[in-house]
Parts: sequence; structure tokens; C-alpha cells
Amino acid sequence: MPRHPDLQHPQTIEQGRDPLFPIYLPLKVFDNEEFDCRTPTEWLNMGLEPGSQNRKPVPGKALLPTDDDLGHEDPKNQELDYRWCEVGVLDYDEEKKLYLVQKTDKRGLVRDEMGMPILNGGITPAGRPPLLATQYWVPRIQLLFCAEDPRVFTQRVVQANALRKYTEALLMYNLYVDCMPTEGRRVINEQSLSKIKQWALSTPRMRKGQSVLEHLSCLAREVNLDYERSMNKINFDQIVSSNPETFSYVTLPEKEEEKVPNQGESHWTLAAHLASSPHLRLS
Repeated sequence: MPRHPDLQHPQTIEQGRDPLFPIYLPLKVFDNEEFDCRTPTEWLNMGLEPGSQNRKPVPGKALLPTDDDLGHEDPKNQELDYRWCEVGVLDYDEEKKLYLVQKTDKRGLVRDEMGMPILNGGITPAGRPPLLATQYWVPRIQLLFCAEDPRVFTQRVVQANALRKYTEALLMYNLYVDCMPTEGRRVINEQSLSKIKQWALSTPRMRKGQSVLEHLSCLAREVNLDYERSMNKINFDQIVSSNPETFSYVTLPEKEEEKVPNQGESHWTLAAHLASSPHLRLS
């Protein structure tokens, strides 16, 4: 779905220099289905009247393009404008988790090209006909049923949008840390690394051989890289925390309190890699 920024008043971060990063993840990925008070089948069955076998469209509102021709040809075109339109919900695709909706006409009715009512989702004995110009498959986050509480739906959209913003911020944060140079930084103490290797190789019944040593060398490089990244992460967090105004566009991840086990010792990363490696099977 295209976004239309205000060119006269561009949105900027707090210090007013750099523009905000554009949103790029689809909102439907972060939709919380727990907000739904009915299943898709129950929603569609609301179009059934007592004693009737014909299912009518279920009324609702959907966020759809105003230009139907361009909306089907290029739904991400920057010239498109999206609005909440009165629709009738016709069907549901369980595999794609999309609802089939159709815009109502000027009289608020859902009709086919011949002006006849669309029943049972428009499916005929010959199958489903091609989509009409006013029909769209939309995710649940773009569909508000008239029979649901609009306040709950608003909370659903707000929560999904907040989760998307936080996720994108964390992706950018990890990108910043990954792009930091590692040359010249502190490396893990060789004595500590040797001790880890010794503990890993002293595992009972582990096969010894050249392949084990080669795999151990690869894992050691991975541990070194992870250690260097951790050092960069600590430095980056300190710099951002000490200059919140300068780095207002950076979101630091929430710190989770580590739970210390009552018994036993925590495993080293290298030992865990070795234990799960298919190259180091126990005899």
C-alpha cells in the first residue's frame, strides 16, 4: 500500500535533521488474531438467514483503493489513494488468510455485472468466476465488520502498528551493530578460549579425529566473531544511552533479566555448539 508523505511538512526525528526511515513491513504480519470475537466461518455464517441455504454478503468496511483499475494493476502505485469503503464480505481463503470483499454500489448493495445479488460468495457450479473490478482479497487488519466493536478493532490496528514500529527499530538496531568494524577491538582471551576447547573435547565418549579439530576451529572463529559483536554492542548501547537527543531515532532493545539456575552451571557457547553438531556424534 503506497504512503503519501506531506512534502510541505516532512516528518523528521527530534533533532530535525535526518528524515524518518520509511515503513517497509506489511501490517498484517503483526495482526493479533486474539482480538477477533468470531472465527472466519462464524463471520461468513452471519450472512445466512434462518431457513435459507443462500449465504448473503456480510456488511463491513475495508481499506481499499479508490481507483479499481489501477488498484488491481499496481496496488503499490504512489498515485493510488486508499479509503475505508462500504463492502460486502463474500468468502475467506483459509490458506492465505484473506477475505474476499466487494464494494457496494450507490444504493449500498452488492451486485454482479448483471445487477443480480451475489450469493454464496459468488461461487457457481462451474467454480469461482474471475474477480470483478470492485472485488479484492484483503487481510483481516484491513477489514472492519459492522457487527464488531470498532473500538476493539482500533486497538487491534494500534497494537499491530506499534509492534511493527518496534520490530523495524530492532532490525535497524541490529544492522547498526553488525556494521560496526571489529578490527582493532578486544578479542576473547586466548587462555579462556583454550580452556573452553579443552572442556568441550573432554566430553565423555566423543569421537576424536581431524574432522573434529577442523570443526572446532570453525566454531572458535564463530565464538570470536560473536565476542567482538558483543563488545561492539556494549559500546554502541553506552554511546546511544549517553546521547539520547543525538540518537533519538535509535531504539535500544529492552533488557531481559537473566534467571540464574538454582543448580548446575551455564554452558559455554562453544560447548553447546559442539554438543549439537552432527559432525561430533557420540560413539
